[in-house]
Amino acid sequence: MRRKAVTTDSHILVEAFDTAVAERLTPFFVALGGQHSAGEACYGGSSAVPALKALPYEELDGRFFWWINRFTVGGTTLDIAYGDREFLIQASLSYAGIAHHFAPWELLQAAQAPNPHAVSGGDWLLDPGSIARVVEEFAEGIRQHWSILGTADPRLIDRACVLRGERMLFAQAEQRRIDRERASVQASAAFHAGRYAEAIRLLEPFRDDAELARSSKKLLELAESRLR
Repeated sequence: MRRKAVTTDSHILVEAFDTAVAERLTPFFVALGGQHSAGEACYGGSSAVPALKALPYEELDGRFFWWINRFTVGGTTLDIAYGDREFLIQASLSYAGIAHHFAPWELLQAAQAPNPHAVSGGDWLLDPGSIARVVEEFAEGIRQHWSILGTADPRLIDRACVLRGERMLFAQAEQRRIDRERASVQASAAFHAGRYAEAIRLLEPFRDDAELARSSKKLLELAESRLR
């Protein structure tokens, strides 16, 4: 259930986000000799990393935005961002010489950390208190796991990429299952209404799926025979 906004002024929320980051994350990265910048994400050009445009908070009111605090330590860059349609806080890590970007939890999962989602975020953060709480939780996870996240371990990167690929395959298979079940229901209705061509059109993409129900396969055969 979505939480009701305590304030609708984006500039108040973004200022609260920056304040929380300054209090809870910046000292950690300063101690590491890191560099910090903040601003609205500006996508374009050949780089996958957005440029940051510093502007007054008030200019964010009444529109969508993606506001980033960026910390760079050596070849490692951490972006923690706030905004989008869901008023979420989200982070990504990138490493010099590596094209992929990763959510911190992806790398912690690859490292088999006990609680990979400890370095996560949140959505529908619509009041300064909630923003501060999530940033504090995120900062604690970063401090605890920086020994893993702060350096690009090739084996860890490879494992994270493999796990990402497996998740993508699972998501594709799950979407095909949903589409196949929906098509089977719609094809049955079309067949019994005498719309045989429509039934065939609906089931044809799934003809060779081993998971297609026997009843749907039989219905496809009958629909084709009716049109011969």
